[in-house]
Amino acid sequence: MQKIKMDRIVFLDYTRILAFISVLVGHKFIVPLIITMGDTSQHASIRLLANIAYQICYGGAAGIIIFFLTSGYIISHVLQSETSTEFIIKRIFRIYPLFMFAVVLEAVLNRYVLGLPFADFSDWIPRLLLLGDYFGTRPVIGSVEWTLRIEVTFYALMVTLKACGMMRRQNYLPAVFILITLALHFLPAFPSAPGLAYGYFTVYAPFLFIGVCIYLIEHRQANINVCLLTIAIIMYSFFLKAVTIVPDWKELNYGLFAVIAFSLFWLLRRHLTDGPVIRVLSTLTYSVYLFHNWFWTYIEMALTSMGMPENHLKLATVTILFMFCYVINKTVEDYGLKMGRKVLHWHRSRQLNNIVKVTA
Repeated sequence: MQKIKMDRIVFLDYTRILAFISVLVGHKFIVPLIITMGDTSQHASIRLLANIAYQICYGGAAGIIIFFLTSGYIISHVLQSETSTEFIIKRIFRIYPLFMFAVVLEAVLNRYVLGLPFADFSDWIPRLLLLGDYFGTRPVIGSVEWTLRIEVTFYALMVTLKACGMMRRQNYLPAVFILITLALHFLPAFPSAPGLAYGYFTVYAPFLFIGVCIYLIEHRQANINVCLLTIAIIMYSFFLKAVTIVPDWKELNYGLFAVIAFSLFWLLRRHLTDGPVIRVLSTLTYSVYLFHNWFWTYIEMALTSMGMPENHLKLATVTILFMFCYVINKTVEDYGLKMGRKVLHWHRSRQLNNIVKVTA
């Protein structure tokens, strides 16, 4: 067991699972929580627990933040040993193959099942490259890809910081994150193009920096007080900006709950056990996230046409969704990762040959 823990950051599997459960419940199962919260025949403790679950799950917002915290932590970890080129290769083949497959599959199903037209060719390139925010491209796959746009931007930022030598001077990273957070806070909200969720980048991107700061604290790569100050500034900026950018959600504590939940898993990281179920669920998080908010509709349509009773529809749908995502993970997603490893091997072989030629 100890060897597994050394090879794998187990607590991040738990945070990924909590994150995608939050998103799935928030998008597809929030009504039962709302009913329980308002049911005065229930014990007050039951209603309190339902309210806490509602805060964590509503709209999947807390789950998204936990994903960002997880990403900030793990990206800091891998950049300690990977070169910039290695990092880029791995991230490209981790993110894009399955994402592109989901976008194309949705377009095909929309066309041949719902009769919707294909998007214009000019929309496809920015959409597939996750650059839609800069071109005002209409969201796809249930509008969940906005988080990937933030992720890709974060990857570019971290690679740039590594190229500037910041991975050798990580004690300066919190100061950089404060400056970026303040810039996002005082600049106009982004994105602001019609049809896109207004200002989501401004509100949510800095949470990635909190994940980095927690990593820096754990590995003593930066002053703990400066890291805590950075986290406090990011949270305060979030509280202020959320009121103006997402005012309908200002009564919810999802941001605070997400940071507390991630921090608890981090504090308990040495006591969390690994196992096959945890690994499978963690592995499925990306595919479930990409498909749950739009493919769900097609599953429900198919089951309804076969006469599935309403009271069994959601359970059957979520079961089929997980089975589908498992197959997709073992085919499309794994194939993309294998291609990435081949490209990485070619890159390393080429570097080694260059070194041999220089020293020969």
